[in-house]
Amino acid sequence: MTSHDRRRRMPLRGASQLWAAGCALTLAATAVVSAAPTAGARQSIGWPSTGLQGAFIAAAHESGVPLSVLEALAYQESAWNSHGGAPSTSGAYGIMQLTDIDAATLDGLDPDSAKAATIAADPALSTARTAAKLIGADVADVERLDAVNIRAGAALLASYAKALNAGREPASNAAGAWYSAVAKYSGAADSATAKQFADRVFDGVRDGIATPDLTLAADPAVHVDAASLSALHLPAPAPTPRKSATSENGTPLPECPPTVPCDYTPAALALNDPADLSSYGNYDPADRPAHSAIRYITIHDTEGGFAGSVNWFKNPVAYASAHYVIRSSDGHVTQMVPTQDIAWDSANWSVYQHSVSIEHEGWAIHGAAWYTEAQYETTAELVRYLAAKYHIPLDRQHIIGHDEVPGSRDSGQSTQHWDPGTYWDWSHFMDLLGAPIVPWIPAAAGRSDAAAGPGPGTSRLADPAFNPLGSVVVVRPSFHGNLQVVSGCTEASDPTPGAVPGQCGEQPSQPTNFVWLRTAPDPGAPLLSEPYLHAGGAPGTDAASDWGDKAVTGQKFVVADREITRAGLWTAIWYGGREAWFDSPWSAAFAAFPAAATVVKPKAGLTSIPVYATAAPEASAYPPPIAALDLRTPRLLTKYSIPAGQSYVAAGPAVNGEYWFAYSIDASAPMDRTEVVGTTKFFLIQFNHRMAWVNAADVDVTHA
Repeated sequence: MTSHDRRRRMPLRGASQLWAAGCALTLAATAVVSAAPTAGARQSIGWPSTGLQGAFIAAAHESGVPLSVLEALAYQESAWNSHGGAPSTSGAYGIMQLTDIDAATLDGLDPDSAKAATIAADPALSTARTAAKLIGADVADVERLDAVNIRAGAALLASYAKALNAGREPASNAAGAWYSAVAKYSGAADSATAKQFADRVFDGVRDGIATPDLTLAADPAVHVDAASLSALHLPAPAPTPRKSATSENGTPLPECPPTVPCDYTPAALALNDPADLSSYGNYDPADRPAHSAIRYITIHDTEGGFAGSVNWFKNPVAYASAHYVIRSSDGHVTQMVPTQDIAWDSANWSVYQHSVSIEHEGWAIHGAAWYTEAQYETTAELVRYLAAKYHIPLDRQHIIGHDEVPGSRDSGQSTQHWDPGTYWDWSHFMDLLGAPIVPWIPAAAGRSDAAAGPGPGTSRLADPAFNPLGSVVVVRPSFHGNLQVVSGCTEASDPTPGAVPGQCGEQPSQPTNFVWLRTAPDPGAPLLSEPYLHAGGAPGTDAASDWGDKAVTGQKFVVADREITRAGLWTAIWYGGREAWFDSPWSAAFAAFPAAATVVKPKAGLTSIPVYATAAPEASAYPPPIAALDLRTPRLLTKYSIPAGQSYVAAGPAVNGEYWFAYSIDASAPMDRTEVVGTTKFFLIQFNHRMAWVNAADVDVTHA
């Protein structure tokens, strides 16, 4: 969700493989699967019939589809996640994303119209029914039961392969012989989209895929015949009209990697009041990174449809924008603001001045239905491109969510947005970036005392020889296994299948990206209270929007305490000026890993230090012409402080307070479009669910 903080302008309304390697150091090895046997071998081998891997093996055995192809295709469709049986926004169900759409469910069309009936007759929209007939199962079972869904999807893929091969299975048992059938499974209407889908599936076969739930071994020798796609008789895609545009510094637009489907539609840069040259929307012209460094990439969701969001940013009264917007269905990218310029995206100018923003079509409370594999993979390609261009580290301290950005003043903390929300799969996304979240293993790892785990009766940190998780942890629950129930309300504009506009209540149990934080090491202890959300210290809630009682995948914290109770192993972290406890079982369901980090703590002799919402220059740094128009100094978060004895992870080195002064649409104000740089330095820290700044002069720095 995009928002803007500009007081004078706001009259209106926002490596998989490394993971496996890390797990091998701390967990039992995950079984590695291989390609399916030949048809003859299928008659004599008994296959396991339980669990996700067993379901894939049984389906490959029954259908004749190579196991590597079946698993890689399913991963491309759903990342092996059935989302609790809920349909996606395209009416697709289960791990194999089989569709079940009729005229009555087509969004935006009269169900009685001939157009709706024609569209609904497309076989690509009713693959669940076709696949159910192939295996003799009920459609409801195909849509709701993982094993049946995988069987049905495998049978459908096999039927495509036979149809493309004169009624026979591919002559070769090699995985690559299924390339054209995989492309057909995509349901794509044009050859380029079908090829992109098939290429991504076979990239998974070639490179291998590893998650905590399942591992597909790499097959680097797999070969595909791209010419076989001609058998699908798909048309070439209609050419996408691209505006001939360049940024002010001459950069061709759109700024996208060549493999990403991308166009450029400019956000509005226009006056709302002709008599006021400062009344413009929706972004600030700048010359980044020459005078304002780009340090972060911020992930958002639109809380609206793709077309509507693009149109909103084209309206200058939005007073909001984003650099990119990504469509849910196919990952198509529309750039709206040149990256040299400053998009008004996160209601905190100390962040968005230094960030590139990426909006994703979707609604956070129903994120799992909207965050498609196409979105994840396209975004990952785009982020890798931007990170390389601007030298941004690929870690969760620099690739952040809007929910991690603090409001720019006290009053903005409670209203600051919480997207992309609890259902964005940060673990998967970081894997796609080639920067998986894995344990940091100290040189002393492997000692028998550490490997054994804590013994009965161990309390807190009394035994300095045993510190198996380290003094800093990175939150990393297994997304697929981290089934949580959160509550929330459906917005009137949310068209997610099954959603009732305006309805509030508990959402279905499904994978989530966070751990609950409690006041004590006990599952019955109250959830942590966030002072900007709960008056009088009232406990936190299970609301998805209640960010104050959740720590999210990839966030790093300093360990404050540990304790073994009857409920298991619990870890306390310094969080928002307090101790916060989360369940951290010593098992394959680790909620956090040891991590390395730069850590700051109040200087010796200080009883506490203040926390800031922004990192602005001191008043004396502003030249008089700028100070007379727009003087911004560091803003305190008055309900926060860091007491002596607590420590927090820094997101990078200390930086000078900065402010990009852009006042008039035509740069006519005195010293317009000037970077004001102060002498006061600040550290950006992971303070609680959100980040915050501390004055570098107030802290000592260590490396943990």
